[in-house]
Amino acid sequence: MTQKTLSLLLGVVTILCWGSLATFGSLTVHLPPFYVLGVSFIIGAVPAVFRFREMFPPWPTFLWGVGGYFGYHFLLFYAFRFAPSIEANLINYLWPIILVLLAPVVFPEEKLRSYHIVGGLLSVLGCVVLVLGKDGVPKAENFPGHLLAFGAAVTWPLYSLGKKRLPPTSVWAVGSFCLGAGVLCLLTHAAIEPRVVLQLPDALKLLFMGAGPFGLAFYCWDMALARGDARILGALAYLTPVLSTLGLVTFGGQELGPRGIVAVVLIVLGASTGLLDFFPRNR
Repeated sequence: MTQKTLSLLLGVVTILCWGSLATFGSLTVHLPPFYVLGVSFIIGAVPAVFRFREMFPPWPTFLWGVGGYFGYHFLLFYAFRFAPSIEANLINYLWPIILVLLAPVVFPEEKLRSYHIVGGLLSVLGCVVLVLGKDGVPKAENFPGHLLAFGAAVTWPLYSLGKKRLPPTSVWAVGSFCLGAGVLCLLTHAAIEPRVVLQLPDALKLLFMGAGPFGLAFYCWDMALARGDARILGALAYLTPVLSTLGLVTFGGQELGPRGIVAVVLIVLGASTGLLDFFPRNR
């Protein structure tokens, strides 16, 4: 198996895990966000404890990882509280095209092709369709949530590309990022949020969220970035909004109207243009 193929498979596992994140986020919206994030991060750090000697990278890498994890998820989870979950989720998934467009800036050898631009325009058009109301005007009360979701969409590509520029580390360093972000979240929770009496259903949701979107996904994403092309991974990640939107509709009690369907279709078209990187240039 080539490194490129392995990277693709790891990316698929990541996307399957991240496809459930929006659903878990909407199902735990009644819990304080820093508490949800803190517990999930701590659970995600557990696998790395068994490789403790490889867990902690140099300080610059550690701080970059903790900042990226904490910043992205803070923005995303607060976005769910200020905008409809489907809208916040799909705006957040502008991050793959931002990753694709920024990759050549950080890594000049990764050239930007015309179909990358087309895919980006399609995804942006999908988000425009999504946030417009029935009368063609966005709802002002949703703007803070949209802005937070867009902030998340910018934060994750900056983290991912910056991490790729830092000296290589063991994949188990992801555990230290989760641990640091989790401790930071729980300290913030203790300082500004009400205390939580956790019920069994919510405990199970946090357990699955920590093991999947906050655990396995992070380790697979880190390995995929180390072995593959950031443009291809970014393009493949366009499929995540489809999975997450279906999860919100099926399990999160959300409704997918005509505008949502159009937005999802445009995002999928954007994904298929980005995946043209797998075909020979002469085809």
